[in-house]
Amino acid sequence: MMVLNIPGVTLEENTERLKIVVPLKRKWVYLVIYTLLLVTWVAMVVYGLIFTWQMAFSGARFAFAFTALLLLFLFVLYRLGRTIWRQWQYYVAGREILFLFEDHLVIRRPVSLLGITTAYDRPYIRPFYYDESQRSPAFEYGNLYVLFGIGLPQPEAEELVRFLNGRYFPDVDED
Repeated sequence: MMVLNIPGVTLEENTERLKIVVPLKRKWVYLVIYTLLLVTWVAMVVYGLIFTWQMAFSGARFAFAFTALLLLFLFVLYRLGRTIWRQWQYYVAGREILFLFEDHLVIRRPVSLLGITTAYDRPYIRPFYYDESQRSPAFEYGNLYVLFGIGLPQPEAEELVRFLNGRYFPDVDED
């Protein structure tokens, strides 16, 4: 059995799963951009709700049609906000947790009680590899390309890939 010896990366194992906690390197430019987008989105939603409420009860003859258009705009704004919120959580997370169960893999980027959690069925996961262009460990899930452990230096990332492949894909040749 291989042992993982990477500074900052912790392992916990029990009968159900293997838990690997990987520290992430923060991308400050993206974090600032998405923070500004999130603040702008919140301001737009608050102003949009206030304006829609005022329009709905203004008594003007076109109020119903204009309110319907504003509600449609607020729905589109809500959908956009969900994307911004998800991306903001992705960039604000300081660590990434991989849970490897017998039948699935879960990747979690916790942000306090919130955060992003994605799950992948193990039969559809291809062997792990180090992606040179993104400088990150990765795997393919069907036709989806999944990066994890972003910010690990190349030797540590390659050691993590060797550990995961040695444990879950022992028949795979690294070349």
